[in-house]
Amino acid sequence: MEDRRQRLMAYRRARRKFALAVYALTICWMILALIQWVIVSVIDEINCFFRGYYWISIIFFSLGMILVSLFIFFERVRFIVGVNWLVAILIVEFIIIGLFALVVRSKWPDMLMWFFICMVLLFMFVLVGSIIPHDLTLDVVILFVLAFIFLMITIYFIMLHILIEVPYSFIVFQIFISIIVLLVGQIIFIFYFVLQVYYSSDPQFVMYHAQTINGGRFAEMRLNDHLLASLIFFHDFIILYLLTFYSQIVLKWASRDSDSSDDPM
Repeated sequence: MEDRRQRLMAYRRARRKFALAVYALTICWMILALIQWVIVSVIDEINCFFRGYYWISIIFFSLGMILVSLFIFFERVRFIVGVNWLVAILIVEFIIIGLFALVVRSKWPDMLMWFFICMVLLFMFVLVGSIIPHDLTLDVVILFVLAFIFLMITIYFIMLHILIEVPYSFIVFQIFISIIVLLVGQIIFIFYFVLQVYYSSDPQFVMYHAQTINGGRFAEMRLNDHLLASLIFFHDFIILYLLTFYSQIVLKWASRDSDSSDDPM
């Protein structure tokens, strides 16, 4: 009994260490992105270059999507020390460069404002998901149904925006896509890629309640899959951030005053 208790405590410590590593890596990816996006936004030569050669961003974004797909489906790559870090860094960097074509068309106040809003939203929902007692991973069917309903709503409103130009229809689209990402995205990822019941090396000791990143849930990620977990969080952030470029470039809520002050009288 005492041995079992010690094993459980050791597992919980390992799970906390794993969670901290995932969140720290996610923040590092975000800081890396922010530094490069600020540089591209404020340095005129780089800004003009990516405005004219936007196809470079498209190529890098496409390569990033291919790499992350390989990283997910070819499990061995994730556990070869050195190779896994190289591939993860390349994925992050390719995605960052992929957004250059949009970043250069946004004013830096809008870019910074929405960056921090998306970051706060992401970690706020991570916190909420970690502390609520209800296990959302048990409700995967309900979450898929909700995601499908929200998807229909988003398609409807994006068609209204594109074809009829209904006011604020894109904002509604943005809100519902964000809800899907914040509430459902993590659960879908867990069940599609890494759903498993955790067994320790002792066959007599089975973790009856498998955990997600923070533990204590039905589904969990393996303790050595921190790179994949951080990449998933980073991609969730990227999805949220991509949705803000309409507000950044068209609505310009943060830079509207500066633009109006620059206009000649």
